[in-house]
Amino acid sequence: MSILAKLLTRPFVYAGELGFCLRVGATFPDKIRLALATLAFHLRAGRGRVVRARVRYEGHTADLRLRCDGGDVFIFHEVLMSRVYHVSPDWLRSEPRVIVDLGANVGLAALALAAQFPNARLVCVEPHPATANLLRHNLACLGSRAQVLEAAVSNTPGKMRLNLAAEHYNASLVRGGNEGIEVDTITMEDVMARAGITTIDVLKMDIEGAEKLILPARPVWLKQVGLLLAELHDGYGFAELERDVAGAGLRVVRAGVAQAVATRAGRAAD
Repeated sequence: MSILAKLLTRPFVYAGELGFCLRVGATFPDKIRLALATLAFHLRAGRGRVVRARVRYEGHTADLRLRCDGGDVFIFHEVLMSRVYHVSPDWLRSEPRVIVDLGANVGLAALALAAQFPNARLVCVEPHPATANLLRHNLACLGSRAQVLEAAVSNTPGKMRLNLAAEHYNASLVRGGNEGIEVDTITMEDVMARAGITTIDVLKMDIEGAEKLILPARPVWLKQVGLLLAELHDGYGFAELERDVAGAGLRVVRAGVAQAVATRAGRAAD
């Protein structure tokens, strides 16, 4: 899309976001707080502010805390309004019972998946301490359905540096150096052991490049995944993903700009 086209469509995008705030805010003050937070994000006027609002979404009510800077508001609209993680029935063999969210951020994707699959249990992994605290708060409405693991997923357990970004959802793992903060790393085998699970019906993966540490090894646990929703980064693209998941019986059925879906279900998605 050209710069001019983006400028011409931007007012319609903003209007749609404000309308969404008015629809999902549980009370009139909640609607106004969400709308003001959206405006503050776009005007870059929300530095240091955290909006607190109750939302009603797909039959669920959640008390949310979102940072007005750093991307939480953007993710709010991308995930809940635009439904970027909505799962097509064609991608599934059966209704999901276990969903694992790697790079869970503040929990908006988990809330969307929990609303779509009300019988599923969720295991959410997030390394950034402040973000993990917001994640726990935002998922409190799910009670025992949601488990939070404060760590980063990597190919080996231990410690790594988390390189912080202006947008909180872009924080990425680095080896060595003094930038960012030190966080615990765990493997997928650790995640499954801590959660007490042996299969994963839906695996959402948005780990800012760490997929390059995990998937090329073609791990055994990948054979226990029914559906993979993956954001791809840093030179790890669709060809690499197809190569690495094929041996586990998964095939890529949709590829967006940077998002891929890999499934073992029989029917291809449109």
